[in-house]
Amino acid sequence: MTKTSPGVELIGALALHYDDLVEYVRRRFQGSQFAREVVHDVCVQLLEKPPQQPVSLPFAFLRRASFNRAIDRRRADNTRNAYFEVTAEVPDWHVHELDGAVALDFEQQLEALLAIIDALPARARQVFLLHRIHGMQQREIADELGISTNMVTQHFSRAMRSIASDWEPARRALAGRY
Repeated sequence: MTKTSPGVELIGALALHYDDLVEYVRRRFQGSQFAREVVHDVCVQLLEKPPQQPVSLPFAFLRRASFNRAIDRRRADNTRNAYFEVTAEVPDWHVHELDGAVALDFEQQLEALLAIIDALPARARQVFLLHRIHGMQQREIADELGISTNMVTQHFSRAMRSIASDWEPARRALAGRY
């Protein structure tokens, strides 16, 4: 008498009870295509990694394995769908990278802003750059430049008014607020 491996016996039982297993999964998880995929996954799992010990009740083992695999797939699908729902709301920034008109407009607006900043009075430009670019507080700027915080506020306000009146995106933003 020849002894067969537990994997071969299970594959034989799976082939014999294939329709029953698919129907079992379909009834519990509402989908015949899903049920077929689950039973195929169980078959692949048995081929790749057969059990080491003999299985006394192959049909019961296959039903349990199919049920567990169906739960795993459903959880994975739910997790994947939840992830895609969240990321579906994220705008496609890369689409704008391919749009030459948007890139050109951005570059032109940046050059216009730099020209406005360069045209500011020296002290106003210095205060603006220290505050906005270097992130310094008004008290730190006053100490650094040897002026009062009131003068820092005045220079910064002058710079912001100039930018707001001369730079098109700032004018559009201010017009939208009022």
